[in-house]
This record gives sequence, structure tokens and C-alpha cells, in this order.
Amino acid sequence: MTFLLSIPEFYRQNPEVAEQRQKVRQPWTVPLNDASGRNHGYRQKVTLRPGLEIQIDDYTLQEELLIEADGAELCSPQLFIEMSFMLSANNPKEQVLAQHNFFDVCWWERWGGNMVWWQPGERILKFDIHLQPNVFKPLLGSELETLSEPLAKVIQSSQTGQCDLCFWQLSTTTPAMQIVIYQILRCPYEGPTRWIYWESKVLELLALRLEELKESSLKPTAKSTLKPDDLDRLHHAREILHKRLASPPSLLELAELAGLNDYKLKTGFKEVFGNTVFGDLRQHRLEQARHLLQERQISVMGAATAVGYANQAHFAAAFRKQFGINPGKLCR
Repeated sequence: MTFLLSIPEFYRQNPEVAEQRQKVRQPWTVPLNDASGRNHGYRQKVTLRPGLEIQIDDYTLQEELLIEADGAELCSPQLFIEMSFMLSANNPKEQVLAQHNFFDVCWWERWGGNMVWWQPGERILKFDIHLQPNVFKPLLGSELETLSEPLAKVIQSSQTGQCDLCFWQLSTTTPAMQIVIYQILRCPYEGPTRWIYWESKVLELLALRLEELKESSLKPTAKSTLKPDDLDRLHHAREILHKRLASPPSLLELAELAGLNDYKLKTGFKEVFGNTVFGDLRQHRLEQARHLLQERQISVMGAATAVGYANQAHFAAAFRKQFGINPGKLCR
């Protein structure tokens, strides 16, 4: 069964929200209302300043979710800049895996509905930053070209009107980026200081992402030797790993279960998922522990044990390194 969330319909039924979304520093939320109680979550947006917006999608699903998203509703072609971070689960629409993100710059004309599809299973958590060129360009000034020549050409096209240009780059979300995002999601402030804090953290995240972009543009691009069958086996290996958090297989056992040799497993994992096999395992363990703690269903020791940590101190240290906070703060 597929559950439908129509954001345009929600706005029609709640005109006060439709009006609020035009205001600065006035967050609006579109909840996922399911009378059966099987599906939970929401989409939240807030404009921090004109031309700078963040969007949070957070869903826990027992059924497929189809979202009819609100259109950009641009009256004329405009350049649109987006950074999208998948923190948990995979993004099938834009083909972005968990702990990965993309930097996208393209021309958008006025458009209507846009359908987004999410699979049931693990929690879906997505964090987006939307910028307009008049906000982005002054941050870099004349140094934009030194950052990335292809990106600079697309940004400059906003002045020349070349609407056929676009830029898209995929990258792994580093632990430093994750810390900043979770600091935003768990902001300790209210009122005006909250928005100053959020905007400062968004700029910090932008700096980290642009640094990643600069470094990747300096590296030569190696041609992948992986075949479609190899990719399927690597994804299968990752599924096995994520299902056995408490008692993970050895590298050789995992390779055998997936039908790969250990060399291709190690190198392919790094190429496809941007992490080592056990680096990915550690990251997923901590993601699952964070989810358990945020739901307040379990103690710190219980969360550590559930994801395969025998030592609570080791778990707490890894958690702090990953998210920048003590795990105990999430279960109070």
C-alpha cells in the first residue's frame, strides 16, 4: 500500500501556513497525518533570510510514501542552488545513498507538482539548503572561479541568461558536516539567537561542502572498473552488514556471502559508499543508536548494546566524535 502526502493540498486546507511560508524566520511544518498510526513524520521549511532557506524531511514509514511536493512557483527562469544531505536511508529519486550529499545548481522555470517517493523501513532524514545567486555569489566574490570553474560558469550564467547550463556533484557527507547538521537539528536556543545560530551553522556547513568541492576538483577522476553485477553485490554486502550490527561478519565472511573477493569488496566499498567496510558499519551503528536515543525508548547502555558496543565508554566516545554531543543528552 502507498500512502500519499500532498503538500499543495495541505496548503489549500491551511491557508495560514501558505501565507507563513513567505515570511522570514517563520518556520512552517507539513505533518504526515496517518490515522492508522503506521506512518509518522513531517516536512519543515524556514527562510533564514531572503534567498536562503533550509528544509528538513523526517519520516518513519511502514508503507511506501508518495509526496506531491510544492513547486518552486517561479514566475520566470531563475538559477537555483541546492545542497541536499541524506543523513539516514537512501534517496531513490535523486540516487543519493545515506551519508552522501549532492551540490546542485540549475535553471528552474515555473513548474507545478513534483512527486517524491520514499521506501518503508529505516528512518528517512534529509537536510537541504536552498540558496539564490544573490546570496551565494557575495560570499565568494572573485574567488568563485578558483573554487570550481564549471560551477563558476553556471553561477555567472545568471547574468548572461544561458539557461542551458547546470552543475551537479555528489560527495560523501563527512563527520564534520554531520556534526554541524545535528547541531542545527538540536539547536539549544530560542527566539532571535536561534536564527543567528542556525544561519551561522548553515554558513559553516556551506564552507565545509565547498572545501570538499574544491578538493575533489583538484583530484584526477579515475575510471571505475566495477561492473553492474559488482555494484549489486556491493549493495547486498552493505545490507548484510547493516542487518548484523550486533554481530557483524568478518571481512572474508562478508566477501563470501556477497560473492566478491575481499580486495574488490574493500576497494569497491570505498568507491561506491565513500567509506571503508567497517567505517560504514561504525557510522550506521551510531546512526541507529542516535535514532533509538532520540525516540527515548532506551538507555545509553541499551542503545550501545543494541548496535553492538560492549563498552559504554567506547560507544560514548565514538558518538561524540560522530555527532558532537554526548549520547546521554538525547535520552533526557
